[in-house]
Parts: sequence; structure tokens; C-alpha cells
Amino acid sequence: MSPYVGGVSRAFATALLIGAMGCAAAQPVVQRDDAAITKDVRARFAADASVSPLNVNVDTKAGVVRLTGLVATDGDRNSVERIALEAPGVRSVDNSVIFGMGLTPAAGAPINH
Repeated sequence: MSPYVGGVSRAFATALLIGAMGCAAAQPVVQRDDAAITKDVRARFAADASVSPLNVNVDTKAGVVRLTGLVATDGDRNSVERIALEAPGVRSVDNSVIFGMGLTPAAGAPINH
């Protein structure tokens, strides 16, 4: 029996099959309209005690979520990105949120000096 099937080695064909099966096991892309994604991301922010949804703006175009606004810490900035990425239908996140800028970590409100 030949190690080649139609000009392709069995090892290559097996690797290709395994790769295709691995891709099939990846999380499926959920098709959702941009308004639904934006609404879902905002709701997730509101449900998370560590995020102040009033300080983060969400805009979605073709499944790409753009985040802008202010948060208290770099950790908060990373959290809003993670939360947005977890929403079904989100292809990627453009995180333009700025941290610091005189916000208190607890309330997300400006510090009065």
C-alpha cells in the first residue's frame, strides 16, 4: 500500500484532518447585530461591580467593539476588555479606555482636590 493518497502523504492528510477537527472544536462565532452586541456588553458592565458603566462608552461595528472612556486602574481597563470579549458575537475589541486621570478605584468618580 502506497504512503501517498492522491499525491498527498498520509501523514500530511492525517495532520490536516486533526487540524480541521481542532478548529471545529473552537468556540463557534455567533452572528449578532451590532446593536445587540453593544447592549449585551453594556449589560455585562452594569452587572460587574468592578466596572462603572457610566465611564465606559461602547460602540460596535461589524462585531468589533470599541471601548472609550475613563477607569481608575490598568486592571479596570483590562477587565472591561475581558468582559467585552466574552460577549457572544464579539470578533475583537479596540480598547481605547484610559486609566487614572484622577478617578477613584472604588466609585469611578473624579477625585476632588
